[in-house]
Amino acid sequence: MTSAPLFLALRYLRPTRSFISVITVISMLGVMLGVGVLVFVMSVFSGWQREYRQMLIGFEPHAIVEPLGALEGEAEGSKPVDWRELQKTLVQRPEVVSAVPVAERTRDGHLGILVVENEGSLQGVSVIGMADEKDNGLLQKLKKHIKEGTFDLQNDTIILSDRFAKSLGAKVGDTLVVHAAESVNQFIQKYREIPEDEDKKKRAAALDNVTILSKDLKLVATLREDTAGKRGYVPLHVAQEFFNLDSGISGIELELKDPDNADRVMTKIYQSGALPESWAYRTWEQEHGMMLESVKNQETMMWFLLLFIMLVAAICVMNTTITVTVKKRREIGILTALGTRAWQIIAIFVSQAGIVALVGAMAGLAGGFFFLSIRNWLRDQISNITGRDIFPQDIYFLSSIPAHIDPEKILAICATAIALCLMAALVPSWFAARVDPAVALRDGG
Repeated sequence: MTSAPLFLALRYLRPTRSFISVITVISMLGVMLGVGVLVFVMSVFSGWQREYRQMLIGFEPHAIVEPLGALEGEAEGSKPVDWRELQKTLVQRPEVVSAVPVAERTRDGHLGILVVENEGSLQGVSVIGMADEKDNGLLQKLKKHIKEGTFDLQNDTIILSDRFAKSLGAKVGDTLVVHAAESVNQFIQKYREIPEDEDKKKRAAALDNVTILSKDLKLVATLREDTAGKRGYVPLHVAQEFFNLDSGISGIELELKDPDNADRVMTKIYQSGALPESWAYRTWEQEHGMMLESVKNQETMMWFLLLFIMLVAAICVMNTTITVTVKKRREIGILTALGTRAWQIIAIFVSQAGIVALVGAMAGLAGGFFFLSIRNWLRDQISNITGRDIFPQDIYFLSSIPAHIDPEKILAICATAIALCLMAALVPSWFAARVDPAVALRDGG
């Protein structure tokens, strides 16, 4: 009787013009729908997650080393650190592709903000100052995101995102007046301290002592904000002047050979003693840790929600098993009377459920892969019909729907579907195997 359960399971699955055949097909469709939806959704989600990480790597510095306290490690109780020597040490590390000095914070440690003025419009923007050098790995990455103009950071120039430039009404080639945010804040604070009843001459005299650091910079290029972020870029000497750094820097930007494991690589560099005690590091993963963690949480919630589709499919298989065991009650009694053991009776109907789940899973895989292949065409058709973009570029930062087929996840989806169906069929099969042969023959007769 080793192959008898499988033989009888296949026999019960033969198409007939009966209600059992209909609900068996419905059960297969349920499994197919559950697997297909999971394959499609999880592949698209994995693709978006991978593309989002690659997008961050594509415009963010892989890592930045910076002093913990005052500029250049002049923290209390520590020796001054020559950033030029540190740069040479870091660039010689085998894990590092390039090490470039940058200025993105003021001497006091505040984020470097510039106020850009054009035709009476004033807006603040975070900027990074860096040298336009051939070995600048970050600069080479950013050049891929140019929308208009040339990436030139050798003169008094500035590079902004396309949307920021548009909001200012600025075009490539325009000369913009740029103010240091700290000096603007000082001017506003001083203005507020002057009594309102003060005469105009005294107010003017009080404000004459406050100087706003300003400079004319030429807009030489715009970057795509959807792929390169909102940050602006200026030459290193301009940022040093605006951020009151003199000839100092706020950190050294590193491009790594293995940016996907930036935290592990930087930990290794730190433990090797390559960084002074007064300097620390931060990676692109740490900078966007909350967003990356949010993506992981969304994936977990997606698995949890879509698992209910699988449970519905398993319930369909359970209903099919219940119906079959009731219809085959007399045959079960005959088999039991002939000496068939309980586990063999259970194996018949569990095998039937397993075949239904397997066929449904294979069909679901085929359907999922098919819709993945036409996902962008399908998005366009839905957008044309509804008039709404179901995958807006402003939100997801991608022009097309990404997808990544992970074999491990696909295997987990199929295994979960089959396991749920087998467990769902186990309960009615167990009750069917416990039937009394005499009662079964009498009721089935």
